[in-house]
Amino acid sequence: MTVIIPTTTGPVAVDASAPAPGLITFEAPEFFQPECPYRWLLAHHEGHVFAAFADEAAANEAAVQITPLADWTKSVMTGAQQISLSYEGGAPRFLALLKELGGHDPNASK
Repeated sequence: MTVIIPTTTGPVAVDASAPAPGLITFEAPEFFQPECPYRWLLAHHEGHVFAAFADEAAANEAAVQITPLADWTKSVMTGAQQISLSYEGGAPRFLALLKELGGHDPNASK
């Protein structure tokens, strides 16, 4: 499927897959952090990127693992609220889980 993701230079169309309801994975556009080895992004269907991964399989597996934590088919703000209110440890624990699953800061250059 093709999705439009927001970037600082404007919207960009990317080929994406939906490994879990409301979540997408896609390879970062060529211009996005070209030096970074973590090219596969896990994002909310609205385009908010949660983490970057070394390969597509890792990004897809992380999507499956975080599926039960929130209703990702709703808005990204609803998901954030569900994580904050219902997931033990809230947002810090969610970010730690993404890291445990092989995720990296999507804005890091290396």
